[in-house]
Amino acid sequence: MQTGDRRGSAGNGYLRTAAASPRLGWNFLKYNFAPKSARPFPPRAICVYVTYRCNLRCRMCGIWMREPDLPPPGELSLEEFNAVFSDPLFRHIEYVNINGGEPNLRDDLSQLAGLFIDKFPRLRTITINSNGLPFARAVSNAERISRLARENGIRLSISVSLHKIGPGYDEIAGVDNAYSRVIRTLRALREMRDRGLFYLGVNCVVTNLNVFDLDQMLEWSRRERIPANFTFAEVRDRFNNRKMRGAIELRNDGREALIRFCRRLGEKKSLFNQHAFRYRELAGMLESGKPRTISCHYAMGSLILGSEGSLYYCPKSKSLGDCRKRSAFEIFYDRGNLKYRRDILLQATCPGCPPYTFNRFELEKDLLKYAGFLLFDV
Repeated sequence: MQTGDRRGSAGNGYLRTAAASPRLGWNFLKYNFAPKSARPFPPRAICVYVTYRCNLRCRMCGIWMREPDLPPPGELSLEEFNAVFSDPLFRHIEYVNINGGEPNLRDDLSQLAGLFIDKFPRLRTITINSNGLPFARAVSNAERISRLARENGIRLSISVSLHKIGPGYDEIAGVDNAYSRVIRTLRALREMRDRGLFYLGVNCVVTNLNVFDLDQMLEWSRRERIPANFTFAEVRDRFNNRKMRGAIELRNDGREALIRFCRRLGEKKSLFNQHAFRYRELAGMLESGKPRTISCHYAMGSLILGSEGSLYYCPKSKSLGDCRKRSAFEIFYDRGNLKYRRDILLQATCPGCPPYTFNRFELEKDLLKYAGFLLFDV
């Protein structure tokens, strides 16, 4: 790959890149006029859960109860990831999200990032979702992976989970001194960010435990110069959190507070603040139950790979098959799986699924919607 042709911020930079892309018009036509029920396009984005292990004990996520602290026998090794990603299904990948569990619990995270760069010749962006702990490994991996990304002209973005400001975060995270340790990591990463090494943000998952503290989070974000992204906690089997509904599902007063908060964020329109578009959509879905109108890159053909080798169409998809036992291409395009995608996911699940991203691929499809939002607020 050529170094230097794809560098820049992975935050708002992807909107600038998409706007300048000569493929923008073609992708707009392709994604808008292909039938929804048709065979999905080859995936351009993938979320890889590199581990389900986690060193926090969060009150809205039980993923840490799925696996012990040591690597489970079923967790894909570096060699197994190499074999899986040799499949032709992945040759068009441009965007990789490294997720968990806590990715930094893997001893080979930087090697995995190097593997993704080697296996995906079209790769443009790597994002890493982390809880910021342990400190030393989070910082050293950021340094190593940012160097790999710069050498290959790839954007790097790191998002650290932070759900409340102050010691109250320890109660949510379920471990002592979580807040002080995460802040230490964030400030070290911010110093690296300021040297131009990567984009840095925090991700705040909204639950009953913090819904009335979101303005404080927003003020902290402004003061610390670290952008905050807000998403909603959800009950999912993969998160092993069905027994945590009381902490997750918002009550009436909390729901109203969240609607007002999203409304305010949705009013902060500017050309490269794509999140305002998304927050306005979230507010409308919460307030009136209207169906989703913003596109989803998973519905456009992206996918998820679990740490045990299972393939998924999206975060709400059932497991489609094990990539260690069958070709990922065959699983993705299996006739029965495509029927499930069309009848269950696209028709029944997608309309009520809240948008947590508005990335380059989604912009390509929703270009006119976004322009209308900016110009006419329609």
